[in-house]
Amino acid sequence: MRNSNIRKAIDNGKMVYGLTLTFPEPTIADWAGYLGFDYLHLDMEHGVFDWESAENMCRVADLHGLTCTARIPDTSNETILRAFDRGIMGILCPHVDNADQAFQISQSARFGPEGARSFGTSRGRDYGLTGKSPEMYMREFNSQVTVAVQIETLNAVETINDILSVPGIDLITFGPQDLAQSMGHPGRPNHPEVLDAMKKVKEAVHARGRLMSEDVESGINFVQWVPSKLADWLEEKKSGN
Repeated sequence: MRNSNIRKAIDNGKMVYGLTLTFPEPTIADWAGYLGFDYLHLDMEHGVFDWESAENMCRVADLHGLTCTARIPDTSNETILRAFDRGIMGILCPHVDNADQAFQISQSARFGPEGARSFGTSRGRDYGLTGKSPEMYMREFNSQVTVAVQIETLNAVETINDILSVPGIDLITFGPQDLAQSMGHPGRPNHPEVLDAMKKVKEAVHARGRLMSEDVESGINFVQWVPSKLADWLEEKKSGN
């Protein structure tokens, strides 16, 4: 069974450090492993991953003990099932708008009795070749998987306490740009009304003894970080320093 570095951090009040990729590149995943990152995050919503490439990235992550997570493209039962069948051990669910949707996600993400995930003998279960019974695998998977939901609409802000009442939701985070757009401030995630909405969500999360993703995870987005470093280097060279 893949032990989740993120679950361990949640249970022990620690931080984990990860690298986000929007494209499949096993070499970069290798780098992350050798450098000592704790998790590898695949952006399947805005990135160019398909299920085959996501599975191959999970293979590289497993070689290094990296926990592979993904922002999935949608929150349907079928998408959640395929993510876990590939070997992904944590999902970030975009555009979670209400408690009913959060409950459907929670049910799709775990086996019974906590949920209703469909059982299959795929890579996520090591093809059934490790000698563990289905019962043992299901129990251990439930104990290691993590589910994060992304608050990106005004309705989600207004119903956050209902969302937090759903069992099996481990972490809460934001999509600031989409939230700003939902609130009538497109392209202005730093608008006072948007910042106030996010503040209220964080207060509600912590008041319930729950966790924001930022309480546990700290990451670098490769396609945002590398260009900024390249720009700094080029500016330095052009200025003659």
